[in-house]
Amino acid sequence: MFYFIAIILLFIASSFFSGSETALTAANKIKIQARADAGDKKSQRLLKTVKNTEEFIAGILIANNIPNIILPSLVTIVALEYGWNVGISTAILTVLIIIFAEVLPKSVAAAYPDRLAYVVYPITRIMLILLKPFTIFLNALTRVVIKMLGRDDDNQASFSKEEMRTMVDIGHDEGTFKNEEMHRLKGMLDFETLNVADVMQTPRIHIQGIPADTDFETARSILNENQFSRYPIYDGDLDHIVGVFHTKFFVGWTLEPDKLIKDFSDLNPLYVYEFQPVQWVFKQMLQEKKHFAIVHDEYGGTEGIITHEDLIETMIGQDIEDETDLDDKLIGNQTEHEIVCDGKITLRRLNNAFNTNIPEGEDNLAGFILNKLGYVPEVGESLYHEELTFEILSIDDKRIETVLITKDDLEDDEEHSQS
Repeated sequence: MFYFIAIILLFIASSFFSGSETALTAANKIKIQARADAGDKKSQRLLKTVKNTEEFIAGILIANNIPNIILPSLVTIVALEYGWNVGISTAILTVLIIIFAEVLPKSVAAAYPDRLAYVVYPITRIMLILLKPFTIFLNALTRVVIKMLGRDDDNQASFSKEEMRTMVDIGHDEGTFKNEEMHRLKGMLDFETLNVADVMQTPRIHIQGIPADTDFETARSILNENQFSRYPIYDGDLDHIVGVFHTKFFVGWTLEPDKLIKDFSDLNPLYVYEFQPVQWVFKQMLQEKKHFAIVHDEYGGTEGIITHEDLIETMIGQDIEDETDLDDKLIGNQTEHEIVCDGKITLRRLNNAFNTNIPEGEDNLAGFILNKLGYVPEVGESLYHEELTFEILSIDDKRIETVLITKDDLEDDEEHSQS
């Protein structure tokens, strides 16, 4: 009778420690941290344990293997005492251990990790204290072996940014994050990896500059036609931008209309290169109190302009509209399978907004389409690329203005191919 009771108790212990390992490993550390910060004593103690993964896993594995080692010996003793077949008895025990001491408790713990972590913690904590000398020895031995293999995990982060991006995608798929929240989080994660060329929305061809020697009446006409808040001021051509004129200076200019526009402009503009990181540019704008930067290529020529608004839109993953934007939205109507957007939109931003994987070799959508076609398309013409259809909606002076992008239905494609 003693042996049967011992077998049952060891079986329960094996199941308990097996489930405890999964529960403590899979428990949501962020939720536990929040409860601990709120003053919950039990959560504070549990947090110390789950954060020290190396120690508690070693302790639980030792505790779990002790009954698994003793059980076959007891079953063999019982089989010999009662005249049972030792081989069959051991085989039955092995199946029972796999099902009821491994698979079942781990499955239950994986389904309710947070709840069970609090349940199993008190007993597990006592066990970890008793086995601490063994866990210290095993962990020291493990670290030595790892270093001998040339790997040191001490300075590695618990999870990478790519893993965080994957978590955001999973949260979006499961409904935890809305589209806007997903784009905002991804924008923050990607911000430090981008350079100026990735986010610049106003290339040279779209710059509305004003010559530095422009008089009052000419400038007033230009400002009335365009209604931008800031204009680059150039000397000769756009490769020689010497300043930035803000429309707020126009009021002061009305008092001295005989002067030129350069006399009321900021003649110390911020110059950046297209290959510089946007994070650095953002800091420079804040430090120098600039909302506008001139982008140069590697040869010193003007590549375009980048604004404070461009950087913030990239960071939060959505458009910022003000009274000067008018109808110049980069993204128009959007559904799950269709999106209408401006040809100037960057491919990275389009991929984030529409959950696509368009190669980002070109700066923007128009460049991608022109590169694929090899010529300037006509209105109504379509391009097909990896289950995406790009239909040209409007062209302005050989520039692709708006495009309708449609995700092709794979099931419909299969039906068409079979018919």
